[in-house]
Amino acid sequence: MTDWRSVGIGFILQVVFGIIAFAFLGVGTVIAGFLAGLVSAYLTNDGARAGAWHSLLSGALGGIIVATIAGIAISLLGFALGSSGLGALFGGSVVAIGVLIAFLTAIPSSVGGAIGGYIN
Repeated sequence: MTDWRSVGIGFILQVVFGIIAFAFLGVGTVIAGFLAGLVSAYLTNDGARAGAWHSLLSGALGGIIVATIAGIAISLLGFALGSSGLGALFGGSVVAIGVLIAFLTAIPSSVGGAIGGYIN
């Protein structure tokens, strides 16, 4: 059964670490997902498989939220520069980058979760 408390805490950490990770493009997203997954799985306290599952959930949810925040920020920047702001959020490039961000946060989060569950 899913422990939504650990998923929620991992989700919050994923969003916070994910926003900070934009300063370190590429590797920052991987580290953010790994750390959030590690903490989420440690809180689950139910083994490596359950830790990986809970961390995968929190990483995917966090990745979607970070991608949405990035899309809105890019849209607002485009609107401020004179283009059609919110159209960019639903355009192909921002959504594609958002999906990539969600995958990049969910996979390392799951790996961190398996390690965190094994440690605990």
